[in-house]
Amino acid sequence: MSLDPNPADTAEMPTQGKKSRRDDTSSLAGRLRKRRREFGWTQVQLAEEVGTSQAVIQKIENGKSLRPRILEDLAKALDVSPSWLMFGVEEISALNEEALDLAKAWANLPEPHRSAMRDAIFRMRHGKQ
Repeated sequence: MSLDPNPADTAEMPTQGKKSRRDDTSSLAGRLRKRRREFGWTQVQLAEEVGTSQAVIQKIENGKSLRPRILEDLAKALDVSPSWLMFGVEEISALNEEALDLAKAWANLPEPHRSAMRDAIFRMRHGKQ
């Protein structure tokens, strides 16, 4: 197994002050990537820490796995709470009841509905219709 960093890990960041998707910590993918990089780990190294494959880590960081089964293991390895990793809050109780209900409903949505809803929410958040 190669310990070379994933090419996505070494891609140049934008230089004109714009925030790229790679810098975005508003998602599980962004928070995982940010915390892994704070540790100075490659995707391979994080995968080894939690006993999974680099492909699984890559899938999560690319937003293709929105509810990973290894969330607890990732949080432990990265020294963060699972709620921060998943929702961006230190404690689930920091989310209001409506947000919790939405998270539960989201978890039960099948694809492609989940992706369509996520895309619509992000478009609305950024003022795009």
